[in-house]
Amino acid sequence: MNAPTMHPPLRRPARHRRAPVRAQRGITLAAILVMMLALAFLAIGAIGSSTLQERMAGNSRDQAVAMQAAEAALRDAEQDIEANLGSAGFSYGCANGLCLPPSLAASGATSAPVWQGLNWGANARAYGSRTGQTALVGPNNAALASQPSYIVELLPHLLPLPGDSACTNCAPPLTGQPYRITVRAYGVRSSTVVMLQSTYIKQ
Repeated sequence: MNAPTMHPPLRRPARHRRAPVRAQRGITLAAILVMMLALAFLAIGAIGSSTLQERMAGNSRDQAVAMQAAEAALRDAEQDIEANLGSAGFSYGCANGLCLPPSLAASGATSAPVWQGLNWGANARAYGSRTGQTALVGPNNAALASQPSYIVELLPHLLPLPGDSACTNCAPPLTGQPYRITVRAYGVRSSTVVMLQSTYIKQ
């Protein structure tokens, strides 16, 4: 008799267990939104900083333009003094930009600077009006907000230093006629104003 054939025991197919489905709460989406908001604030801050630096650079350049215009007006006033001015024509009212210091007035003298209460549009001398200089311009030939203007004050004569004269019964010799020049100049922007002052002695 033939021996009975042995068959391997049958195995049941394994059942795959599925992980329980959890409710999605949107945590990842919220984190992304927070990150995007932070990046947006950083970008806005960078743009604001760049704009501020650009404005600062523009203001600095316009300040330099106004300073150069003021220095040019000082040189123009000195040429005007050398060519045209003596001791005549000066008044306390600063007619034609020729002023007497209020501290020298016989009555009602005051130490207030002339340029503080001056009507610059009516009493100052315009740049180039007495010397024929051409109008000043800014970078790339941009027009200035206004051409520089100046006033000239007649100051008392300077006396010589001690020991320069042995004269005892006569008036000591004078060393020259001093003038005080005050200049007001603008940049390309009307908000940029520079004022300079110098003393010039005409021998």
